[in-house]
Amino acid sequence: MKIKQIYTACLSQASYYIESNGESLIIDPIKDINEYDKLIKKDSSILKYVLETHFHADFISGHLEISNKYNVPIVFGPHSNTSFKSLSLNDNDLIKLGDISIKVLHTPGHTLESVCYLLYDEKNKEKALFTGDTLFIGDIGRPDLAVNNNLSVTDLASMLYDSLYNKILKLDDNILIYPAHGPGTQCGKNLSQETFSTLSNQKENNYALKFKSKNEFINSVTKDLPPAPEYFRDSAILNKDGYKKNIDLIKDSLKELSSEKIKNYLELGYLILDSRSPNDFFNSHIKSSLNIPLSGRYAVTAANLIGIKKSVILVCYKNDINESIIRLNRVGFENILGYYIINDLTPDNIISNIKSINASSAHKIKDHKYLDVRTNNEYDDKHVENAINLPLFELKESINLLDKDSNYIIYCRSGYRSSVASSILKSNKINNIINVSEGINGLLKNKSIPFN
Repeated sequence: MKIKQIYTACLSQASYYIESNGESLIIDPIKDINEYDKLIKKDSSILKYVLETHFHADFISGHLEISNKYNVPIVFGPHSNTSFKSLSLNDNDLIKLGDISIKVLHTPGHTLESVCYLLYDEKNKEKALFTGDTLFIGDIGRPDLAVNNNLSVTDLASMLYDSLYNKILKLDDNILIYPAHGPGTQCGKNLSQETFSTLSNQKENNYALKFKSKNEFINSVTKDLPPAPEYFRDSAILNKDGYKKNIDLIKDSLKELSSEKIKNYLELGYLILDSRSPNDFFNSHIKSSLNIPLSGRYAVTAANLIGIKKSVILVCYKNDINESIIRLNRVGFENILGYYIINDLTPDNIISNIKSINASSAHKIKDHKYLDVRTNNEYDDKHVENAINLPLFELKESINLLDKDSNYIIYCRSGYRSSVASSILKSNKINNIINVSEGINGLLKNKSIPFN
């Protein structure tokens, strides 16, 4: 038997390939399926199923891509009601795979259809639990992300308690816990850096498994939930109702645009997304474009700030064209109108720039207000004295709180989010801005700047 975790860092997402005696299945795949193809080919295995723990909201699953390629059934839990052909299995149903078996455990709470998959080894012993977004390492899934139901957050939190305390916690302490996400996901609040664990370890270290009563659990897990990203609903619907094939999306997106075409799109108000490095963006970029560097949480950041239904034009490096498109497809962008490469022939009248400095120079800048675009929790932990805090994902809605005639120094933790924020500010006519390239990590080394 083989269990292989495939971790996609830019999505904080884990999928799984399981093989036994020449047969295999995949749990919670991402939309570009090359890694799974390689594993199947390497083992010369026969793919039997693709299993989904629930309707994912933060990325587009590869269930349809895999099912269409390998002609295998897509398995969901109860209440799935997909618009495409799938199997909706019930609580305690068994799936045979080579010399092992997998039991479906219906664990509603994160969503109504959520299930965990309990793997029994060749000796019929409980070996591993694939928990989806029901149980993370150090945390649990949010109970406010279900699609198309009339249940309240409290109703779902109550179900989540029952799923955790009456089902999962009654399993063998030694089983391995394999969740669908690691730290950075917006489907939980405070996940561990670890991407798998044991049930006994989680009983000792996961706060959500230590409550004395259901009411205490519900009050805690429903308190201070951040707003769900708007794109979550759209992504979940694509996973439930179907989406465009990857090969067609990439083909439609691979259109190189001329400078004249970019100029026309600019005049018409289309969104231009620049995936280049912050340094190159600051030196020279298309006016009003949004900089989300490919080097970080590119697709998730784009989905949060833009929404996946928006038509976009890409500006990127020549070697990053395919990767920029594929990553956007992973979260549900289906309308990329083409790409553009900035070069020496790009007209000056559509080019702009933004000033960026090293943290060591920040104390020399006078008459500027500091703008901190990290989360509220990061800000509360430590920030530049008197800095304004507008978290990146709330910046567009809060931008009217800023004075367009004031001067601002923008910082985040290490420079990624501040580059995105600076491009948002610039596109909204807040022009007197300076980015700090190393973020607060660099500023903390500068003894001339006071902190709270």
